[in-house]
Amino acid sequence: MRYTKKMPHTNKELSEKLISQGWTKLKEPNNLAIAILISTPFMIINAFISIFISYYLFHPLKEFLIDDKGFKIQFTIRPSILLYIVIIFLFMTLHEFIHGIFIPNVLKSDKTYWGINAFCGFVFTTEKIKKVRFIIISIMPFILLSIILPFILNVLGLLNWFTVLLCLINSMGSSVDLLNICLVALQVPKGSYIINNGFETYFS
Repeated sequence: MRYTKKMPHTNKELSEKLISQGWTKLKEPNNLAIAILISTPFMIINAFISIFISYYLFHPLKEFLIDDKGFKIQFTIRPSILLYIVIIFLFMTLHEFIHGIFIPNVLKSDKTYWGINAFCGFVFTTEKIKKVRFIIISIMPFILLSIILPFILNVLGLLNWFTVLLCLINSMGSSVDLLNICLVALQVPKGSYIINNGFETYFS
């Protein structure tokens, strides 16, 4: 696993090499902005799942949503908001590193990279990965941080408005991961291998 300062870009030479070797390019959005737009339905579904879990675990949220007197949202800017922003940044970085944990031989791989930019940390790999493993890599941050974590926080007495928000942000931020899973599930045959090349995905 290597450190890099930049997010991955598509290597045209690698694309040509993969195609010449019989790999097939996945039909997918060609940039992150379009991927986020197309994944909006997943974002909404994920948000409902996260809110549903928190609704039954966190009573203040339940009271907030069923209050027939209506509600008022008030924002107060305090110096501590910077701390919250840092925690959100770290939480989304954790999301990316959970992806990395499930990459085969991640620590020994010379085709797997990690880094931190202005928005969050990131992990990417050009390793050849089985379809099933690719799906596991893609789904685990959503399962661990938005489905399992709220129950753990609730048991520890740490489930509050902010941690509920963290789980919700992660849930909605996993929408592109869910989109990728659907694209792979629909297009890639069982038992195939997958290689990422920047914003391009190939399978064989």
